[in-house]
Amino acid sequence: MGKSPTSSFSEEQLKHNLGALSSIPLTVSDPSKLSAESTSPTPSKKLKDALDELSASDPPSMGKLAHLLKDIANPSGNISGIANVSPVDAAAEAEILARAVTIIWSNVTDDLIDSALELDDDLTYWEIGLQSRWGAVIYLVQSLPNRIFHAVGSTLTPGSIWNQVKSIHWPKRGSLFRPLHGYGSDKISDQLAAITSPVRLTRNEMIGNVRALQFSRDAAARRVGILASQAPNWAGRETNGMLSTESMEDETTRVYKLLCVVLETGPPDEKTVHEVSVGKRKPKKQVKLAETKTVELPAPEATAQSLLDLMTVGLPEARNNLRDTLKNYGRPSFATRYWPAFLLLPPCLYYAGRLFGNNKEWLKEQLVNAKETVRGFLVQWVWEPIEHITKTMRGGGEGLGVAPETVKTDRESLDRMVMDLGKDYYHMNDQQLEKLKDQVNAGDLESVLKVYESEMRAPIKNAIFGYLIRTLLIQVQKTKTDLSVALLQLDSLLQSQQLTFAFVGIAPSILVLWMVWGWIRNLTSGAKRGKGRKRRYFYGMRSIERLLITSTKEDGRMNDRDRGMLIVDVSGLRVWAAGIKRSKREAFLSDIRLFEDQNLDRDDKLRVVDRIWRCWGIDGTHSIT
Repeated sequence: MGKSPTSSFSEEQLKHNLGALSSIPLTVSDPSKLSAESTSPTPSKKLKDALDELSASDPPSMGKLAHLLKDIANPSGNISGIANVSPVDAAAEAEILARAVTIIWSNVTDDLIDSALELDDDLTYWEIGLQSRWGAVIYLVQSLPNRIFHAVGSTLTPGSIWNQVKSIHWPKRGSLFRPLHGYGSDKISDQLAAITSPVRLTRNEMIGNVRALQFSRDAAARRVGILASQAPNWAGRETNGMLSTESMEDETTRVYKLLCVVLETGPPDEKTVHEVSVGKRKPKKQVKLAETKTVELPAPEATAQSLLDLMTVGLPEARNNLRDTLKNYGRPSFATRYWPAFLLLPPCLYYAGRLFGNNKEWLKEQLVNAKETVRGFLVQWVWEPIEHITKTMRGGGEGLGVAPETVKTDRESLDRMVMDLGKDYYHMNDQQLEKLKDQVNAGDLESVLKVYESEMRAPIKNAIFGYLIRTLLIQVQKTKTDLSVALLQLDSLLQSQQLTFAFVGIAPSILVLWMVWGWIRNLTSGAKRGKGRKRRYFYGMRSIERLLITSTKEDGRMNDRDRGMLIVDVSGLRVWAAGIKRSKREAFLSDIRLFEDQNLDRDDKLRVVDRIWRCWGIDGTHSIT
């Protein structure tokens, strides 16, 4: 399993506490003994190696830590009970135990937070089932084979296989469901189960699961709150910028006793033998004690052996209790939830295969049509427009096909026709003809139109013997020239807008491709993107705000349970933050760390909620513009 891009609450606290231990100078309890009893200013090799391992940039794993503590607690290396111990060795051992108890505190806190999150996920599963109209019916169908198997198995009598087969009988309704609690006796519970519908019994069982998970989650959250409020505080133990071995040992013992209380390994007051009852922890009426065992309670002080016992006994027992709770009251297994689908899958596949086999030709035709449709879309609507855009950008687009030489030729022809008319009709000299040419180029045909008006007085005569036809042809040539000029300008405009038209033409196909890509991305990304992530952020912030509003006030401070639930909810947001961009992730984490600050009271944290809603929005997608 890869390392999460966001650190947890306990990891950040661990880094802070270990950094404090590294930055605060450590002094021995009695410096006068250092020169008299110590032959070396450095600790023994065994302690030095262990201290180097614990002082590395990355803290050791729990397995490595257990190995180090076991090595120190070995009789050949245990310095706690040996006379004339070097003060340097004593200081080294004190720092080793301080670092070890800090790492254990971090791991216990992390385990409890993960446990609370896991319990909360299963709790949400049952709550969704209870809110659904068919939730109880679906769960009854899913769990029915398992119920029958366990109920029939409990009726089998020992003996041969044949005797066991003969002893099988249909179980009573009450044996298929959990006993109804709160009715005085199992007999009354069985009688009520006999007259209660199976759906109602299943719903009552789901409600019982919700209550059990709530109890376990609140217990885990309360322990998280205790550990967070009484976390290791090495900086608070320093005096004049120094930390003595006595202060370090006192703080180590305090944290060790705190862990003993949280893990319920017994009151660390004296090392003695007590009779304790161990069994599955169940809420209220569901508690059933198991056999009584004799166990040895932990030592009242933190030693390498006592910390090792805490790691090898207390922590595994807490994890086993969580597994038992999830096994008894958590969501059903994957096989239990989906066996109806697996049961219906073979016949569905069989009938689907027959249907496809009977319509093989039609299916082939549809596949060919679909292939041609996709190919035609990609080629004609995507590839060819992109190719056209590329050609336009390289060499310019195709216009109306009007050549500039054509316009030039028409203009020169018009000039010659007008100048010939000026010679024949007006008898102009060269200077006057040049002036007339300039007027025509400027669009002024006044001289030609005057001749045309004069010739129109006798149109038939002048059409045969005069200049009427000639002036008409000049006007036709002028119209042709103007049209060529207009077409040339339009051709230039079209060529300049070729890219615009090309992009407008390809826009619909690009939009379709973008929508298809978004749909595929949403399918492959799962809950990390889209509505699932937005819903997780929204309900996480909503839960934090509701918790702060409804929490019990104790001088402006939250109680242990509410404080722990707040840290658990914030841990869920830390997991959510792993999916946002790295440039925005640290800013978001710095905001939610304010919820975990034990120096802020309830009202201050409500202001933090307003800040996050304002800065990050209701879906967590606000960005800096």
